[in-house]
Amino acid sequence: MSRDDRRREEKERLWNEVLNKNRTYESTDASQEIELVINANEKQEKERRNTMKSADLAMEELNKILKKQQKDLEELSSQMKDLDHSIDPSLMDMEQLEKDIKRDYGTQENIFPKEEFHEPATVSENLFEEVYNVLISKIMGQKDALRQMIIAFRRPYVMGTESGKPKNVILISGPSGSGRHEAVTQMARSLYEKKVFASDAVYTIDMSRYTSGAQESIFLQDLYEALTGEGSIICFEHFENGFPAFLRMVDSLATDGRVVLNKRYVLTKGVLVENQTGLVKESVDSLSAEGKYLVFITSQKPSKVQDYFGADFMYHVLDTVTLKQLDEESVKAIIENQSASLASRVRENLKISLTVPEEIKDWVFRHFDKTQGAYSITAQFYDFYVSLSEMALKEARNDNDPVVLKVVNDVPMAACDHMEVRLSRSKNSQEEIDAVNAELDEIVGLDMVKNYIRSLQSHIAMQQRRREQGMKTAEVSKHMIFTGNPGTGKTTIARLISRYMKAIGALSQGQLVEVTRADLVAQYVGQTAPLTMSVIKSAIGGVLFIDEAYSLYRGKDDSFGLEAIDTLVKAMEDNRDDLIVILAGYSKEMASFLESNSGLKSRFPNLIHFPDYTGEELRKIAALQAKSKGYVIDEAVNEKLEAYFNEVQSINAAEAGNGRLARNVVEDAILRQSERLVKDPEADMSALLLEDFDFTVKIKPKEEKKSPTLDDLLKMAGNH
Repeated sequence: MSRDDRRREEKERLWNEVLNKNRTYESTDASQEIELVINANEKQEKERRNTMKSADLAMEELNKILKKQQKDLEELSSQMKDLDHSIDPSLMDMEQLEKDIKRDYGTQENIFPKEEFHEPATVSENLFEEVYNVLISKIMGQKDALRQMIIAFRRPYVMGTESGKPKNVILISGPSGSGRHEAVTQMARSLYEKKVFASDAVYTIDMSRYTSGAQESIFLQDLYEALTGEGSIICFEHFENGFPAFLRMVDSLATDGRVVLNKRYVLTKGVLVENQTGLVKESVDSLSAEGKYLVFITSQKPSKVQDYFGADFMYHVLDTVTLKQLDEESVKAIIENQSASLASRVRENLKISLTVPEEIKDWVFRHFDKTQGAYSITAQFYDFYVSLSEMALKEARNDNDPVVLKVVNDVPMAACDHMEVRLSRSKNSQEEIDAVNAELDEIVGLDMVKNYIRSLQSHIAMQQRRREQGMKTAEVSKHMIFTGNPGTGKTTIARLISRYMKAIGALSQGQLVEVTRADLVAQYVGQTAPLTMSVIKSAIGGVLFIDEAYSLYRGKDDSFGLEAIDTLVKAMEDNRDDLIVILAGYSKEMASFLESNSGLKSRFPNLIHFPDYTGEELRKIAALQAKSKGYVIDEAVNEKLEAYFNEVQSINAAEAGNGRLARNVVEDAILRQSERLVKDPEADMSALLLEDFDFTVKIKPKEEKKSPTLDDLLKMAGNH
């Protein structure tokens, strides 16, 4: 095959990939004059025009494909040279190929001109004033902060930008729920609509996701995508929890405009891959932030940020935007907006006409969670919409059947002539507190544990009042250690604590995540910290319950276990306001475990011991177990059952299982009752009689392990 034939074949392949069409003419002589014959037939003329338009539209897509396949074609050229040295590498000359395609297929550039964006010199003050008016219409109660943000984003258009440096480095601080992320998102969207930005994309890099050096490639890939993407804004959040080496890279981007990588990378199909050979033409050894806005979002005071990045970083932060907690007027304005939005959405989608009365708005205001800010309000109205959709789905309504919103016993309701639904999908705080207290009351024994849990409510409520009045708060550590034998109710109490803490406002979510060593410790080097951190992230907002926690430490040579403990200690400190960690296990083993890390003792001041159940308590538990299964233990059984439990507990409570012992006894009695009922079908099927219970003691006595004394240890060491 000749060189021209090969060139023509490659162009044909690329063109078919875009349009699946043939060229408008065929010629083997590049100097031959081109003549396009136009048929007078109207149908053919229309098809020709459509083809030309399609070609023009496809040109831009073709250019993208050409660039994307540049490396692939170079590799193909190399392979072809190996196979046939007669093939000229110039066949892969992309610029010439592109020119030939334009000539061959009759395409022209800019028939449909690309969208034009403002040059920096043409971005006026009036344009940013228009953006400001858009922002204050969407984000309530933050006029001063939004004015600061307008100044921050306009600054490079006034000062100019330095080659190789970011457009600006901006610090945004404010409490959670104040609208920090929403302000940045709206800014990007508005500047894109005003044709200042080429894209409204905002890249967010959560520094807490990268917890160890083993995640360097993942971090660099995410950072590379943000720096090379079309979006002009890159947000860095949770840098307070970031891995130090990665924080230094981000600091370098802000101060120097670039970060020099400690390894060389190559780009393979859009992914950064470490270069193992060094024999490549183009490698990536640095990343640049030129032309980007670097935005750092924090809930801490700006003065604290220097602790993470240093003074040089703060010197390069030219603008600090400080959002405040929503005031009463702003909260009410958001509620009004959400009310109008709900009525409009329900009317359009659900075909329900309604108005949101003042009592509903007042209810939302009274249940507004300051720690969640505007999200607390939008979440409530989302619940309202979901509940109203249930009403529309379950019952066929006619348009004349009005829906009325009201509050009944502090619960928002929606009602029509033939049905009523609850608007709020979750229980309010007092309902949940009452429910948890009721469950605590049903738990047999553990009076000291119950009293401790309830005592936390008064303290947290008082600290909340002090915080609202601008006074200093004295937060206490809520992390706990549960000690005691199996079956004493540790997991049950942990689950109630998670719900209780959510109800009184000490936690944001209230979930319980129960794990053991196997869930936290990996099998290979570099995997434990990320694994532990992923588990901790799933527990943030709730309770992380680590059963048999002492198994995390198996001695000084257990590097994986120590890594998990170190990661846990740091995460507890970083998330102390919205995470409770409970360590559970035997008393003696837990004492040794606390010695494995100097930071453990101080972070677990609350030691709660779960005593073994008495025979009387186990009898009560057995009665509850039977009741839950639809049975009743005959009163004649109680005395002997209690004596049996006392005997077993005195022999070996740990081996017997405490509460599990009661459950096993009841389940065994139910099986024996079934055998009795087969012989006596007329007997009461719900009654568990004396003859249904087996009081044979099967437990083995506890083996006493004598710990060596100091004298024993001295003798073993040879010192007399």
